[in-house]
Amino acid sequence: MIGRAADKIFTRVFIFLIMTVYFWIYTVAGLVVLGIGPAFRTVTEMHMDKQWDYRLYHFKEGWQRFKRHFWQMNLHTWLFLGVGAVLAYNLYLSLSIHTLWIIFIQFIIVFALILDFSLAIFTVMLRSRYDVAFKDAIKLAIVQFFSNFTQLLTFIIGTIVLIVISLKWPGMILFLSPGIYMVGADRLSRRWYDKIDKMLGAV
Repeated sequence: MIGRAADKIFTRVFIFLIMTVYFWIYTVAGLVVLGIGPAFRTVTEMHMDKQWDYRLYHFKEGWQRFKRHFWQMNLHTWLFLGVGAVLAYNLYLSLSIHTLWIIFIQFIIVFALILDFSLAIFTVMLRSRYDVAFKDAIKLAIVQFFSNFTQLLTFIIGTIVLIVISLKWPGMILFLSPGIYMVGADRLSRRWYDKIDKMLGAV
């Protein structure tokens, strides 16, 4: 019993390590700026296909996926980053205005930032799992965002906690955090995947 549990934990940690190493290699291959989006989708897609069998994770296969998704995912990534940058800049400007009504505006901007970030991640997860166009993935991601408040709150809190832990122990960023985050986002989306699968089955 203990031996099986230890083996299961070791296997998962090892796969987190594989995913994270692949993620950083692909990211660097894209000169970071152009690599981070395609790398995220590539490694996420690999995990969805391979799950917990570390023997099925092959760098060359991932590289082919990375090249296939390169330009598509850069458009995806920079669209959301661009929107996020504009929102963040407006939030920064609003901090210099000292009136009561600005708090309401700041609340809306913060909500829009959370929405933008969540849609960016959810859309990647959906396009990694389903053969769906970008605009359709965004529609599904929007419904996912509003469909389950508990799941959304867990996703946001989990993201913040992982960022805090990674900043406290930077080695996590290089070896574990990206892999853990991709798997966590996938697991939190499982109920939404099930609903989509049922809708597809009913068609």
